[in-house]
Amino acid sequence: MSPIYSTHPAPPAAHSDEAGWPQLGRYRVEGMIGQGAIAEVYRAHDPEIGRTVAVKVLKTEYMRDPQLGARFLREARAAGALNHPNIATIYDAGEVDGKAFIAMELIAGEPLETLLQKHGRIAHERVLRLARQLADALAYAHRSGIVHRDVKPSNIMISADGQTAKLLDFGVARIDEGDPGQLGRTQAGQLLGTPRYMSPEQALGLPVDHRSDLFSLGVVMYEMITGTVAFPGASLATLAIQIAQEKVAPIGDATANCPSGVRAIIDRLLAKKPEQRFADGAALVEAIDRQLDELREVALPRRGLSMRTKLPLALASVTAIALAASVYFISEREAQLLEGMATVSGNSIAAFVTSNAALTVVDNAGLPPREQNWTGLQAFVVSASHNVDVRRIIISDSTGTIRAASDPKLVGTRFAAPENAAASAGTLRFERPIDYAGARFGTVELALDRSSLDEAIATSRMLLIALCVLIMAVVVVAGYASGAIAARPLRRLRSALDIAARGDFSVRLSQGRTDEFGSVFEAFNNVMVEAETRAKVAPDQTPLAATRIDR
Repeated sequence: MSPIYSTHPAPPAAHSDEAGWPQLGRYRVEGMIGQGAIAEVYRAHDPEIGRTVAVKVLKTEYMRDPQLGARFLREARAAGALNHPNIATIYDAGEVDGKAFIAMELIAGEPLETLLQKHGRIAHERVLRLARQLADALAYAHRSGIVHRDVKPSNIMISADGQTAKLLDFGVARIDEGDPGQLGRTQAGQLLGTPRYMSPEQALGLPVDHRSDLFSLGVVMYEMITGTVAFPGASLATLAIQIAQEKVAPIGDATANCPSGVRAIIDRLLAKKPEQRFADGAALVEAIDRQLDELREVALPRRGLSMRTKLPLALASVTAIALAASVYFISEREAQLLEGMATVSGNSIAAFVTSNAALTVVDNAGLPPREQNWTGLQAFVVSASHNVDVRRIIISDSTGTIRAASDPKLVGTRFAAPENAAASAGTLRFERPIDYAGARFGTVELALDRSSLDEAIATSRMLLIALCVLIMAVVVVAGYASGAIAARPLRRLRSALDIAARGDFSVRLSQGRTDEFGSVFEAFNNVMVEAETRAKVAPDQTPLAATRIDR
């Protein structure tokens, strides 16, 4: 079938003469955009919903066969029930004036066939992403009981941004299942361009199921990866033999950088027997997802570090984050506790000074200024200031006049509290009122040096950091030792795989472990038993002596 696509978003001027009719039912025909063996495709406009569509019309010579027309519409209506983002949507199907037609989605982009002609190979990761979409679409259709039967580049549309693939002509390819005499005159013409992507069972005329579509998808993927067709035969007979019997040229011959996982997926899709392919499209999607995950892992920056180095680094990183958070919260909590203790101590000193100053302040408050005596209070303040932690003591009366101070120069001046943080930097400041009988007689201001407090906090933090460094060292050593222990069985497995890769399937891994590695070794041995059994079936296989890996 011809692809349904548009490389020009804006519709061209109407050419009703190309179609032979200006209207097809409610659709206004604007021009032909392609044709296939049995149908022609037109751009048309649906005025009821204001949408541009592609209309596929059965060719005139086939309209005389009512059975063919009915089959054309029946298969189209069955495909119309499909609703998937990677399947071209069928909007309508019917018959107008004896003309069977299908109205479907007009996709902006270009067919994969054109893309391959322009660029040849496609990057393997992009191939996987597009193939995943197609596999998911096939899985959905197969669950709905519809087999495509004609998966090929011309039936795959690639969106304008190159990121989305859509399958076309679902169900339409099934119209050739009728009586061969119905299409006898054009059977060969109908197959042109299609046989190259047929499955072996299609080439041999055998019954087909959903796995036939998977084979065709494998042929398409091969062409996308290599830039060459999988089966290059020039005639139908040669193609049939190649498809049914011959293996494709190894992908590595065309592109050496194709990952082995991608080659394995395509090789499995191209298996001659359906049962050797993926069970269904969903299994293919899972395989592609695993390969994409592997490609993403490989794409990550690699430093060439061994496991015995990566493991301690990973453990050290996690431990460092945990320890850093712990040090922060512990040091902050400890600083709060020390500050609280210093505050309690400062309040006690301030209360002591206040109680000793209260009597003098109250007595002097009732005397004339000339009779007031502050000498004893000043002597007490000077004595109290000898404490190394005391920076400043100021006692003022109810008028705000300083009557005693650790700095004698301040006596007789007006008391003023520090106006900025710089003036109080490095101190713990306390201010207590001198109250008696419910009246305020003065104020005591005390400033303590907090250098010892800050030193205690800094010392505590340094001890915590030193402890963290010690823990980190222990973690790194333990991680390195653990990595070395874990790497040992991996080296055994790698050695065994290298031997198996050379064709010696008799290799075995000695069992002596009960952990996860023991399970892996057992699975490896089971695989080798199966591989050795299959290898002995081939007449050209020579039995090999048993090899055990014990180191």
